[in-house]
Parts: sequence; C-alpha cells; structure tokens
Amino acid sequence: MNIYYDGKDPRVAFGASRLIDALRSRGVYVLERRLSRLPGETAVASIILATADAAVVSGAAPAEAESFAIKTADHAIYVIGSDPRGAMYGALDLAEQVSLGGIEGVVEKTETPFLRMRGIKFNLPWEPYDTGDVFARNEHVCWDIDFWRQYIDMLAANRYNCLTLWSRHPFHLMFRLDKYPGTTPLSDAELEENMRFFRELFRHARDRGVDTYVITWCVDIIPAVIEGLGLPPHFADPRTSHAVRQQSEQIKDYFRECVKTLLLTYRDLTGIGTSASEEMVGDARSREQWVTETYLEGVKLSGRTVPFIHRTNMQSGKPVKELFADKYPGPTYISWKYSNAHMYSHPKPMFEELWGAWEGLDLDEIKVTYTVRNDDIHTLRWGDPEYVCEYVKQMKKPYVHGFYWGADGYIWGVDFQHAENGHKRWTYDFERQWYQFALWGRISYNPDLSEDTWRGHFRQRYGKAGDELCAGLKAASKIVPAVSRLFWVNYDFEWHPEGCLSGRGFRTIEHFVDGKAMPGSGVISIREYVGALREGRKPEGITPEDIIGELQESAEHAAAAAERVRNLLAPEEIDGDLECLLLDIEAWACLGSYYEEKFRAALHLAQFSLTAEAKSKAEAVEALQRARDRWLRLSALWSRHYKPYRMTRTKLTFGWPLYADAVERDIEMARHFGDGR
Repeated sequence: MNIYYDGKDPRVAFGASRLIDALRSRGVYVLERRLSRLPGETAVASIILATADAAVVSGAAPAEAESFAIKTADHAIYVIGSDPRGAMYGALDLAEQVSLGGIEGVVEKTETPFLRMRGIKFNLPWEPYDTGDVFARNEHVCWDIDFWRQYIDMLAANRYNCLTLWSRHPFHLMFRLDKYPGTTPLSDAELEENMRFFRELFRHARDRGVDTYVITWCVDIIPAVIEGLGLPPHFADPRTSHAVRQQSEQIKDYFRECVKTLLLTYRDLTGIGTSASEEMVGDARSREQWVTETYLEGVKLSGRTVPFIHRTNMQSGKPVKELFADKYPGPTYISWKYSNAHMYSHPKPMFEELWGAWEGLDLDEIKVTYTVRNDDIHTLRWGDPEYVCEYVKQMKKPYVHGFYWGADGYIWGVDFQHAENGHKRWTYDFERQWYQFALWGRISYNPDLSEDTWRGHFRQRYGKAGDELCAGLKAASKIVPAVSRLFWVNYDFEWHPEGCLSGRGFRTIEHFVDGKAMPGSGVISIREYVGALREGRKPEGITPEDIIGELQESAEHAAAAAERVRNLLAPEEIDGDLECLLLDIEAWACLGSYYEEKFRAALHLAQFSLTAEAKSKAEAVEALQRARDRWLRLSALWSRHYKPYRMTRTKLTFGWPLYADAVERDIEMARHFGDGR
C-alpha cells in the first residue's frame, strides 16, 4: 500500500503516522511516498492524504475549516482536508476505520466540526489557587515535557483543538521583565530551562492543531512578586489586600508588562484570558475597567492580535462587552459556566436564562465559550455517549463558539489514586479515563458518531467482554446526573456527588430531606413533592420517585452487565485495564443503589414530618440500612485498587471506607428524626 502525503506539515505528518500504524497493525505493507511524486493515475493500491489546496481531487473537501472528506476511486483512497487540521482529522478517521474494520471496510464520508472550539480546562499545579494532593502530586509531572507530548497527542487524536492552561499567577515562571526584573525569583539558568519547556509545550500543541491559552484569575499575585516590586508584604495577603492591589498603579503597570512580555516571548501561544471576579472588589464595571487598563492594554503593547477568553464567573456579560470586547483588537470569547460546577447533571442546563447571563446584549454581537466543569467524578471511570451527544447538541447556538471542559479540583495527570497493584498498566489518569476524554472530543466534532464506533473500541481493548463493558459503563454513568438533578448544590466545594461530600463534611440524610432540585431541570424536590401529595395535588414534572426509579434501573443494568462479564470470562482473563473497568462498574452499581435507598429514605422522612406516622420512619430506617450495606460493598470494591487522597475543594480525604461511620449515623439520625420537634 502506497501512502502519499506532505510530511512537511507536522499536523498532516501526525495523522499519517497514526494511519500507517493502523495499516501495519492489520498486516498491510506500507510504502511512504511524497505527495509531489503522486502519478497521474494510481495503478496500485494507494492512499492519498492532502489538503484541498493541493488540487489532488477538486472539490473533495468542504470549505469549512477543520473539515475532511474520504473518497474512494479505482485503487485509491483519497483523504482530503480543507486545511492541515482537516487532513489530520481525516487521516485519524481512516486510521480508526482500518483499525476497527480493516482496509476493506473503509466507507466514504464527509465531516465538518459541529463546534468550532473543542477544548480542555487544565488547572496548572504551580502557584495553584487552592491546595490538595492533586496539585502536590502533579507538580513534578507537569514540568515533564514527555507528559505534555502524550497528553496533547491524545487531545489531537480525539479532535480537541484548544488547551486552556489556568494559573493563579504564571508569569514569574515564564520570563523576566526588563522593567521589573526582581519579580522573577529564579536564576538565569532556572528561567532558561522553564522557557525552553514552555516553548516546546506551545510548539507541540501548534504542531497537533491545538490552540493554547494562558488564563489567570486576574489580579491574583504572589508574595515573591510583591517583594520584587518593592511593595509592603500585606499587598500579597488575599484576606486584606484586594482593594489596595486593585488601586495600585504600579501593580497595574506590572500586569501590562506581563501580558506584553508573555505574548512577545511565546509566539506559538495562541491567546490569553482572565476573569474580572476572584480577589477583586467593587462593582462589575469597576472590576472590568481594571481588566481593560491592564490586560487589554498589555495586548496592545505587544503588537500581536490574539484571541481573548474573558470569563464572567456567573455574572452578566454586559460589562465585558461594553468595556472590554468593544475595545479589544482581536476576537473576544466571553466565557460562561454552562453547568456551574456540575457538567454531569442535566444535558440542557438553564443557568444562562435563569441568571440573565446576556441580559441587555444583542447576541449577534458577542461570541461565547462555555466553561464546562467536571467537579462531580474524579475517581471512577465514566462514559455515556448518549448523554454527551445530547449535551453537545444543546450547546450549539449562533452565538456560541465552543467549549472547554475540566475541573477546578482535579488534574488528570499522574494517576496517584490508583494502587500500584497487578492490573495497573498505565501512568497517567487521562489514560485510565481514555473513554471520557474521547467522548467529549469526538462527539463535539461529530455528535452523530455512531455508538458502534465505541463498541468497536471496547471490543478491540477488551475482546469478547467489550460489548457488555461498554453497556455496563453507559448504564453506570447515568447515576451521578440523576443524583444531582434531585439533590442540587451550586458549587464544587459544596457538593461532590461521587463521594456524597461537601466542604462541611458528609451530606447526611437530613440534608437530603431538605435538598433542592436542580433549577430549570423540571425535577421536583422531595419536600415539594411530599407537600403536594399531602394536599391532594398531582405535581407536574419529574418526581423523586422517577429519579429513584432511574437510579434503580441504572444500578441494576450496571450490575447485570458486570455479572455477565464475570460469567463470560475465566478468572485469569480478568486482568489489567479490563479488571479495573469491571471493578469500577461494580462500584458504580453499589453507589447507584446507595443513592436510590438514601433518596427513598429521605422521601419517607419527609412524609413522616407531615404525618408523624411511625411506619414512614421505620421504612426510612430500613432503606438506610440497605444503603449502608451497599456503601460497605462499595468500600470493599474501592479498596481493591484505589488509595485515599486529600481533595482540593472540599478539604476532605476521599475514600468511601472513611465515611462508613457517617453512613451508619444516618440510620440513627432517621430513628430520631423529628424527636423534640
């Protein structure tokens, strides 16, 4: 098989390399040839990989950026991209077809990106805005360029085209200012090593068609910089210094110099961003004016025209539009937390409408990027293509440029949670969570991607158990979204549904009785539902009984799929990645059953609070006893291959066995519910 392509473009070369690997894995002998040597007619089997401007096949690729077409003619397969990114994606698609079905199974197709921006939110562990094991354990790994090469290659393979790197204050690690040299507390040798690292990171991302952004939390600053500026130490105290920092003309000038120098030092960096919220004082317009006088002016001083991501942090976008975007020399993407901190809740969150995000704005005059936050699930694997597809399709709006997803409280870097037992065969968390990353990238490029593709990948990875594992994980992945629709808390430090934890500790049965449903989801809270029934009204919407039924069904389907896998395979065949996934599915089934019973108990206690019927309290106690049994089984499964870790946002240690006493106390709480009232 001849493969013709232009290897001078690194994006095309990357796609070609993946295609060649797929062909060789199928036993196909491959000869690589320059595109310029392509004969007028191909007499032998060939693959031609090119961009539309190469005029290999006129009109083959759509004109839209990052698109591709795969065509067959005589002995040849043509992969034509609208541009180098499109050609890379086309080569990756053909590689997937060959890998899963062989060269004889290749089908013609044309694809264009559904969302323009398909990105990742990555909170860097250096000078993090918070503390916890996730940052401490990833600090060294994130200085390893080999980690970033593998991570960025994974992003490109999954059709991501954006990587946003978030830091409280990255500038002192990236350059030394001519005007304020003392603000970089590094030796020349240390700084030079850092600069080589960042240049290679941004270059590698460019070579994989991934745009990079450095995004800060605005006026946040560190003590070493304050000292370098010659300012009093209290300027660095986040408890007292917000106003003085914001009013300091020297700090404004420092930020302007940082933005200018960042863009001049790193030419492969695509853009920057910030937020006019954290550690700032004053009203929205005064905060926005500060951003304009620093970040916007710094960009102008650099002479570069780069895109800017401006986070609103759940505030109106009007000040951003009027004071910043209308004056900014390049494109401005106003960022909105689409699902607040909980992307695994409802595929059509309504917070834009409920909180008046764009009130007073003409949506034809702005471009929005959604911040999509997974502070829901950081341990078990997740994968529901149906949910992702519906979620992505709801994001498609004329004013929406795209999205980036990630966590504030987690980094999918080194897999420090997993025990170094016999079945761990990977290094990084994104390798263990390969399916979650693949779903959000691939489906945001093509939401009509058939689920047969995913089943094909599962069969390739897990053999004859692939179909059952794929179905079991899909059922398991419906559990947390159902939980958060009935028990909603806005922020990540207030609610981590995977662990039933918050910054105030374990969420008890009393919390669940009084819990609020997700706004705009159509779900009726437990108190509201019981009150309506008591009054003889039939409540309209999705009831707690419906959610309980959904949890029961999901848990049962997950458990049944896991049992079928264990019956299908001999014990010695359950090993490695397969064993880890199987244990996760079984754990999900237990967690789903736990929440099913806890919600059922909350329903009985809410009824008891209105009727004082002893039967309702007794039924609640029985449900919580069943919930305890599921929690203990969940704890045993977790203990087989995971380790505790200190969480970032809740400040608690994650690990289900650690909260067995709290689960037991729920039972006693139910026994004494309403006593003394």
